[in-house]
Amino acid sequence: MYGYWHSVRENFNFSRSEVSQIFWTSLAFGFALSFRKWGTGDTVDVPVGIVNLLFATAVVLLCMYIHVSLQKLVAIKLGYKAVYSYWLNGVLFTIFLAFLSFGYVAFVLPGAVTIEQVPRLRLGKFRYGLNLKDIARIALAGPVAHILIVLMLGPIFFATGRNEVLLSIIIVNLLLAIYSILPVPKIDVPSKMDSGSDGLGLFFFSRTLYVLVFVTIVVFVGLVLSSANTVGMGWLFIIAFAIGCIFAFFYRISLEQKN
Repeated sequence: MYGYWHSVRENFNFSRSEVSQIFWTSLAFGFALSFRKWGTGDTVDVPVGIVNLLFATAVVLLCMYIHVSLQKLVAIKLGYKAVYSYWLNGVLFTIFLAFLSFGYVAFVLPGAVTIEQVPRLRLGKFRYGLNLKDIARIALAGPVAHILIVLMLGPIFFATGRNEVLLSIIIVNLLLAIYSILPVPKIDVPSKMDSGSDGLGLFFFSRTLYVLVFVTIVVFVGLVLSSANTVGMGWLFIIAFAIGCIFAFFYRISLEQKN
């Protein structure tokens, strides 16, 4: 029987294709985030714009790497191998929307991981084949990674007097958490649909769980962005989770009444 960390050493790797696709996803989102910082009015400051683009891209790249890494670790634990692939239409749409909105809308479809079974990792599992529960667990690891980053950076952010760099990293993670939880199918060409977003995997597994996670993330993002004091990020998350539980509870009751 292979130990978990031995399995990680054997199966945790990023192919050249994955690195390339994470980079292009990060570059597109970094461009959208930095579009308005290339200048004001008719004045364009190319050096400043390039610096902002490089910084935004580097932040998104790091966050995306952590996002996919946690999904890979969870997948290996469950007996699978997760491979990231971008959505070409999503990348192009991000750039188009940045131009169309003059940088006021920074939206990205961050792609998703595809999952394949690793037979020797699946030995002894109750269900040998791929199932919705495992897909949901792996999918959930993506947005959870961004929330964990925000929770870890929160105390440092307040301790450093609301550092602008940390604020940028926190905002990027909050946006990626929301975008990745949206239940969007992956459509690269009109005639082909391949997998879907993290949110879609969770949505198909359990609507109630999806409502809980979606409301928790949205409320948490709203609380963090509107918080003008030093209320701990942990407390904000607890409040958001409690509100998410309330919404999920009433959603569950409404389902039972319909049935």
